[in-house]
Amino acid sequence: MVNPYGPDTRGTFSFGIRLGLLFEVQAACLSAICVVGLLVYLGWTAIRTRRQRGKHALPSHLHVLFVSLLFSDLLHSIGSILNIPWIRDSGVLEGPLCTAQGIFRQMGDTGVALEILAIAVFTWGVIVRGWSSPSLKTTFVIVGLIWIFVILITLVSYGVHKAAGQVYYGNTRYWCWIRSPYSLPDGIALQYGWFWLTAAINLVLYISVAVTLLKSKRRCRNAQMPEGQRSLQKIAFQMTWYPIIYLITITPMSITRLWIFTNPEHPPPFAATALAAVLLTLSGVFNAVLFSITRPTLIPQKGHDHDPTVGGLRSIYTLEFCQRPDEDQRSSKIPPSPETPCHGEGTSKGGGTDETYV
Repeated sequence: MVNPYGPDTRGTFSFGIRLGLLFEVQAACLSAICVVGLLVYLGWTAIRTRRQRGKHALPSHLHVLFVSLLFSDLLHSIGSILNIPWIRDSGVLEGPLCTAQGIFRQMGDTGVALEILAIAVFTWGVIVRGWSSPSLKTTFVIVGLIWIFVILITLVSYGVHKAAGQVYYGNTRYWCWIRSPYSLPDGIALQYGWFWLTAAINLVLYISVAVTLLKSKRRCRNAQMPEGQRSLQKIAFQMTWYPIIYLITITPMSITRLWIFTNPEHPPPFAATALAAVLLTLSGVFNAVLFSITRPTLIPQKGHDHDPTVGGLRSIYTLEFCQRPDEDQRSSKIPPSPETPCHGEGTSKGGGTDETYV
């Protein structure tokens, strides 16, 4: 099947199409600014923390996963910013820039899906199943495997088709991605399939997390809840926003892409495609905002450099939500009842002296 849009469509875009692509570029620039700004701030915070606390100050496992997620968002933003030449020329020209856009889009989108999936599995495991927080070594291995997988499925598929003299990343009407006739099988297997798998697993896991947290809250209704633990409970509930935001960002694009897959001769209106692209591109903004909201240590407050949550998300995941009114804190060494996840329950194993920061 020949690509229906041709390798050079410059001069064919209407004003409305150029305007819609411009909105996506603006969303991409906003996402890139938010992501880069947050990454710079996190880097500065990490350096400052290491100087204050020495070599034992370590990032938490979720810190590492979120940073990896932000880099994936940045890749997608770069891919969307590469729409600028298509806006200028009123059309798409296949070539190195087109290939780069396709690669950035696929790597960014697939990376976001897998990192959101990893965060969901970790959150569910420690809250619902009582897993210990994974070590940094384990987390780095998982993040490394995610990036290796994303790079391999992107570059290997491109290399195989290039070696056969086939154009793999090309004009898909408004921008560059996996072009016809490979867009349906490869698009689902290498990108959209991961979108949908992550969304489905997220829904199942976070419903389980929410049920567990609600049960814990009901058990503690008549108990004292220290302010710090109440804050941790709030953060744990906020974690459930990640699958919601993820579904919001991928659903419109998934619908329009399925429409194109199943009815390529009658694609959806451009307004729907543009809206879907803008929402997906704003993923970086949403993730940066959620990261800031759910990580209280990102916002330093005078006199609170040693926030109790600096110990990482380990405290969130222990369900240390309630403490009986008549319970002496000095007796917290006594194992609590399994039916009441109160002060000190579920502490992660190891108990070393290393501190984690978020």
